Amino acid sequence: MIKKSIFIFLVILIFINGCSNKSVEPKPVAGDTIYINHFIFEPAELIVSTGATVTWKHNDNVAHTVVSQGLFESKVLNRNDEFSFKFTSPGEYSYHCSIHPSMNGKIIVK
Repeated sequence: MIKKSIFIFLVILIFINGCSNKSVEPKPVAGDTIYINHFIFEPAELIVSTGATVTWKHNDNVAHTVVSQGLFESKVLNRNDEFSFKFTSPGEYSYHCSIHPSMNGKIIVK
């Protein structure tokens, strides 16, 4: 009987969470730093002002790169390395790790 009650509670909880369809727009974060951790860029999307310099700080145990096709390409970054780029024009700039293509992010310059 307890297992059935727990199961029903979990189903209701999942249903309630699934019904929440709030669209959350990314907000500017304090600072212009992106951390490379566990095969992801954190935050995956960053909003900055025109003229901002964004810095990627590598905290992972394997090598990564930061590449935006035709705009910038970092050297191979190892743990504790950093790469910075100054965004001088408004727009949306996608980037990825050339070693691990599933790693990607976006900089929105306003």
